[in-house]
Amino acid sequence: MMKSSFYVLSLGILIASMVLPVVSLAETAPVTSCKIVTSFTYNDVPYSAGDTVSDSNSSWGIICFLNMMNIVLNIIFIGLMILVIIMVLMGAFKLMTAAGDTAKVTAGRNQIMYAAIGLIVALVAKALPSIVSGLFG
Repeated sequence: MMKSSFYVLSLGILIASMVLPVVSLAETAPVTSCKIVTSFTYNDVPYSAGDTVSDSNSSWGIICFLNMMNIVLNIIFIGLMILVIIMVLMGAFKLMTAAGDTAKVTAGRNQIMYAAIGLIVALVAKALPSIVSGLFG
């Protein structure tokens, strides 16, 4: 009896978690504008940080999407930088506690090397859009 009531309760919570957001979002008005966070250019029109783009602009949806992607990519970049710092600290800890064990020293060095490679890849990925737009206008 206890097992079946647990399943019914779990199913009820699952259904409620899927239905309630839909119901709450159905009450809100559609989004018709967004605030630009980072300056960029779209179709040779510059958009500065702090500008508000509304549905009076024919391509406001694409502009708001690019703005949102820029925000998400910045958050991912910050997360990667934090991960690199953690990996370097863990590799340094492995090196300090190796006590002459060559396997631990190698593991620590490799972890720091992989963190450095990850840092380089993240920095190149962050700079690549600027480099491409500078080369091809």
